[in-house]
Amino acid sequence: MKVRKPVCLYCHKPFDPSPFHPKQSVCLSPGCQRHRQRDYHRNKIAADAEYRQVCVDSRNKWRANNPGYQQRYRLQHEEYCKQNREKQQERNRKRQLSLIVKNNLAIDVKQLPAKVWMTGPGLNEIVKNNLAISQVLILQTVGGSEMRQ
Repeated sequence: MKVRKPVCLYCHKPFDPSPFHPKQSVCLSPGCQRHRQRDYHRNKIAADAEYRQVCVDSRNKWRANNPGYQQRYRLQHEEYCKQNREKQQERNRKRQLSLIVKNNLAIDVKQLPAKVWMTGPGLNEIVKNNLAISQVLILQTVGGSEMRQ
């Protein structure tokens, strides 16, 4: 009978576990190990108030010992800062859109007697939304279904 190798939680590839850690669930690749450590740290901070406080104190101590670091970094990495500002604006737009998901406050477009088309950036993030976002353009036809010349 062939023994199946465990599959890594992160890269989903089979690996040989350490004989000293038979319940190992993550392979030894540096990327997967970083991911495992990051997840452990995130979960530990969420669950352990004392650990969280130690991390906060450590960050504050480092900042006190390295004054002006952020200003120097921003001056030395202008392109990165520009990209980060653009990404932050996009995150802010998505956050604003998430606040109006399933919102019926302004105009219930399902109740309008006309066809309604909503366009614009970020529309695919709005699911089951009845709110016209930023601009409403109402076009009225002249006459019934026939077009005048």
